[in-house]
Amino acid sequence: MHSSLGPYALAIVVIGLLVAAIAWARRRHAQRDAMDAPLSPSAKKTLAEEVAYYQRLSPEEKVRFEREVKRFLFDQLITGPRGREVSEELKVLVAASAVMLVFGRKGYVYARTRDIVIYDEAFDHDYVEGTDKNVLGMVHGAGPILFSARALRQGFANTRDGLNVGLHEFAHVLDFHAGDADGVPSLVPWRSVAPWMAQIQRETDRIEAHRSVLRDYGATNEAELFAVATEAFFERPKALADKHPKLYAMLVEAYGQDPAKSP
Repeated sequence: MHSSLGPYALAIVVIGLLVAAIAWARRRHAQRDAMDAPLSPSAKKTLAEEVAYYQRLSPEEKVRFEREVKRFLFDQLITGPRGREVSEELKVLVAASAVMLVFGRKGYVYARTRDIVIYDEAFDHDYVEGTDKNVLGMVHGAGPILFSARALRQGFANTRDGLNVGLHEFAHVLDFHAGDADGVPSLVPWRSVAPWMAQIQRETDRIEAHRSVLRDYGATNEAELFAVATEAFFERPKALADKHPKLYAMLVEAYGQDPAKSP
C-alpha cells in the first residue's frame, strides 16, 4: 500500500525539523561562548586550592584541564535535591572528579544523559539525609548521579587514603557506558576484556584474603572492585603499582595515564 504525507502533516514535519535545527544551532553557539570564556576566578581558586591533581599539572595541561571542566559544567545539570542551587565550589569538584578520570583520553566527552544531585550530608536508599546515614554517593543505570557534599569535599581534602567519592561514582559512570555495570569500563579495549575480568576475580580473592591494598568494599562485586581500584589508582598509585602491578598496568591502559610516575 502506498501512502504519503498530506500537506499539513508535511508542514508540521518541516517546522519540527527547523525548530530542532535552530535549537541545535543556539546550543552550539552557547557552547562556543562558554568554552571561549575564561574559567571564573573562584572556580580556578577551587582547582588551585582543593584539587591536588590539578596542582601537579604543567601550565599547558592546566589550561586543558580548565577547558574540560568548563565543557563538563556546560553539558551537565548539577543541583541540590529538588533543583536547589549548589555552590560553584561543589560543581567544580564534581567536574574535576569527572575530568581526572578521562584526562588521559583527549576528546572524551561524557554523555548528557543524567542529572547530578548533591546532598549536604550522607543519605539512605530512600534519599533521606542525615549524619547517621551511610550512602556517600550513588549512580543509577539510567538515572541521576548522587553525591554527599561533605564526602565530596573530604575526598579532595585527603588525597592519600584511597577514598574519593567523586572518582568512585564516575568510575561507575564509565562502567555503565559499556552497558551493565560489570566492572569493565568503556575505556578498556575489547582485546583486554577477558584478561580484565580474570584480574578482577584475582583482586577480589586478594581482598578477601586480606592481602590487598584495596579497600574491603571492593570485594562487594565486580563494579565496586573497579571503582575502588580507580580510587587507589589516583590516590595511592605507587602502592598499587608496587603491590598490584598487573592491575595497575591495566588501569594505565584504560585511563591513558600513569600517576605513579607523577611527582
